[in-house]
Amino acid sequence: MAIIRKGKSLRMKKEVVSPFDIKLEFDKSTENPSRLFQSFAELIDSISRLDTVIAKTVNTTVSAKIYLDDFEKGSLIAKLWNELILNDDNKIDDVQSSEPVSEYIEEARAASLNYLSNGKSSVTELQGLNKEIKNIADKKDLAKSFNYVDVDLLELASALNEVNNSTDKLTDKEKYTVTSPNTDARELKAGTPKIDIEAVENALTSDTITNTSQVYYKIKRPDFLGDSQWEFKFGNKNIKAKILHEEWLTKFHNGEVVVVPGDSLRVKVKQVSKYNKNGYLISDKIEIVEVLGIKRNKEE
Repeated sequence: MAIIRKGKSLRMKKEVVSPFDIKLEFDKSTENPSRLFQSFAELIDSISRLDTVIAKTVNTTVSAKIYLDDFEKGSLIAKLWNELILNDDNKIDDVQSSEPVSEYIEEARAASLNYLSNGKSSVTELQGLNKEIKNIADKKDLAKSFNYVDVDLLELASALNEVNNSTDKLTDKEKYTVTSPNTDARELKAGTPKIDIEAVENALTSDTITNTSQVYYKIKRPDFLGDSQWEFKFGNKNIKAKILHEEWLTKFHNGEVVVVPGDSLRVKVKQVSKYNKNGYLISDKIEIVEVLGIKRNKEE
């Protein structure tokens, strides 16, 4: 454990080191090898994010840095360690050393990767993983030194999907093996089902508030392909929203309606806000249900 003292305030930070190895098995005569390196980098970043989501259960202001310790030739094997800095925001006392926290992150990470390697994706199974992570925290007595809270299910689901997405570039003959000093290896392959984020939101939702209004959105980036969100400016906010007005979209994609970045759309929007049982906002989505007009950007 490292204790950092700033001036006379004696603010303390814990440095928790969490090592892990990633091995990629692949055919050495494979085509397009750059995809493997892209996938490898994505997996490293997504596991680091997963560690951070887990660490936030004991500290809300955790930060992380990932380090490469070694790289073995002949195959893609990276030895890494994640340095997580826990500020004293959620700390009760200084009884807890960094070792149980490191073990907790390592074991919770292994349980999370096991969820993926077993092809799990349902909300019920995700809730089971949440209980498993809490049991690991209980065994490490983390509540004695930290205000432990359950892992955020939405953040956990998103992090697991990122790990899962990193395998999309692999073929059916390629796979990752992730190991840690005190846990068994976990295999990750392409084709594992993704978690339905909206289903997780719905499971957590206790109350939904829907509002409709008319506003002007300044266009930052249109969607020319028709399968993604538009980007807008609304005052000082950046807004991403899909346009559901099919008749207007057809005219836009056929060139009958022309807009450029800087123009503004007068639109009718539907805002759906979902709240959990404690009244906390867990989701806030905006959809454009109708385009009412265009205000051109006139240069002064």
